[in-house]
Amino acid sequence: MKLGLSSAAAPDAPLGELLEAAARRGFGALELREGDAHGITPDADVGAIGEAVRRATAAGLTITGYRTGGAGHDLALARLSYTLGAPILLEGPEDLAARIARARQMRNAGAAVAIVLRGESVVQDGALAAALSSPLAWDADPRVGPPGRFAEALLRRTAGALRHICLPGGGPETTLQDGMGVGDLMRRLALAGYEGTLVLAPSTTRYRLAWRSWLGHRGGGGCGSKVAETPVRQLTTLAMEGGER
Repeated sequence: MKLGLSSAAAPDAPLGELLEAAARRGFGALELREGDAHGITPDADVGAIGEAVRRATAAGLTITGYRTGGAGHDLALARLSYTLGAPILLEGPEDLAARIARARQMRNAGAAVAIVLRGESVVQDGALAAALSSPLAWDADPRVGPPGRFAEALLRRTAGALRHICLPGGGPETTLQDGMGVGDLMRRLALAGYEGTLVLAPSTTRYRLAWRSWLGHRGGGGCGSKVAETPVRQLTTLAMEGGER
């Protein structure tokens, strides 16, 4: 399992600053979200996208997905996926059948696509999408319900189609997750041999300043901050202990 960071953790950070912060905190992967200040867009020049990939590699990071919910530029997204060497994480449209159809069209155009699942219906939705040969991503929000239970059922029903998980919270929000089942999630992913990516993101925008400080973005706490430990150590400990901290 590769641990990563969503650009939502520092939405106003340019790419270089985002890469530096992610590497400093011990992450090995980066999820880019459309609309953040990293500068990668579906319409970006191929050379600029390739340079972003080279900079990420030099920082020891893999760009693990490009998250989008917008419509109307699927051919450009297909090109972006090819150049990034990463899947498009497809959030929209809301209707699952429409999202599956859109993913199929994007794949026909040459894109790697993973359909994003969320909410209480993730297991049923995931089984349906996986039956249609769609790779999957999952927003494992502890506020929806115990994520470990969802993970076990989702992994069982989707037969390896789940490749990307986003966990809202963690980082400076870690103490707020006590008793919400995050430790159980890590334990079950480890026991299942999950080999995909797990990225952290803020649970809401209300914690933006806390994340900025924790990542050392624009005068924040930086690597020496006492706000939280390195997430790799945190989450690995949870997986080994199988419980909350």
